[in-house]
Amino acid sequence: MSGTHLATSARFLWRILETHGCHADAVFRGAGLDPALLTDPRARYPIERVAAAWEAASAAVRDPCFGLEAVDAWRPSDYHAMGYAMLASRSLRRALERLARYFRIINDQAGVELVETPQSLGLRYLAPPTGFGLAPLQEMARWASILGICRTLYDGPLDPVEVAMRQPAPPCPERIDACFRCPVRFAQAATGITFDKQVADRLLVASNRELAAANDRIAIEYLGRLQRDDVLSRVKAAILDHLPSGLPNDEHIAQALHMSTRTLQRKLKDEGTTFSDAIESVRRELAEAYIRDQNLSFTEISFLLGFGDTSSFTRAFKRWTGQTPSAQRQQLA
Repeated sequence: MSGTHLATSARFLWRILETHGCHADAVFRGAGLDPALLTDPRARYPIERVAAAWEAASAAVRDPCFGLEAVDAWRPSDYHAMGYAMLASRSLRRALERLARYFRIINDQAGVELVETPQSLGLRYLAPPTGFGLAPLQEMARWASILGICRTLYDGPLDPVEVAMRQPAPPCPERIDACFRCPVRFAQAATGITFDKQVADRLLVASNRELAAANDRIAIEYLGRLQRDDVLSRVKAAILDHLPSGLPNDEHIAQALHMSTRTLQRKLKDEGTTFSDAIESVRRELAEAYIRDQNLSFTEISFLLGFGDTSSFTRAFKRWTGQTPSAQRQQLA
């Protein structure tokens, strides 16, 4: 089955086409994309048709480097809740983690993964297995728009350490240098963007924990609906929604998913897991994220994870990680 692409994330291509005086409507319709879906936050386009739109745009604009303009053409709403969650992150690292976690919202067949070394932190693009990768200008625009997001949330100038792309080098080295302001390697086996680790871990004054958390919830719920055949993802999203009100049981979650408790248990068994394993997985994932937020007390974390008291949370965290919450927080400081 062919993958799908979030329709709103194609809006910056429309904006770029308009700035060049091109008929964006004709380009989109010619590629089989309904322009009306650009304003629907839940609409999705087939991946291959989005790639076709970029190819058609390339022919219309006749500029082999117009994808660079995505660094300024993107808007937070183009990327659903993920865009706002990234902009509210407490550091560039947290923003990149959110991008890796929620990237399937943009492309449900592809992904990005964090790549960390002692000196750097970056993202590497994971091409979809369907065979539909990025059109050359689409690849350039992808990293330009991501860099635009990162520069918007960062306090001060932000330049990557390196950018790598699969496409051959286009004939516009000066514009590439002006956009990325770092070495850019072309014709590479993998594509990605890398930042200095100290830069990535710098705390940002514009961070907003409540706004980030609210958009995290929206993004997770969207992923749960997107992967409606993935019962485990839907269960985790429902558990996340219930945790602040206390630890949910399988009956609560089954009702939230409009199925019987027996059906829920059977579907989880078919995926090789259990409800208690799902609860444990969600709590651990959230705990490791919350521990990194120095603004959250252990009492608040215990409440958010549905624990009755901090001692219960501490015992569970030590079972998961081999460390107490305070020891891990000190290690991360």
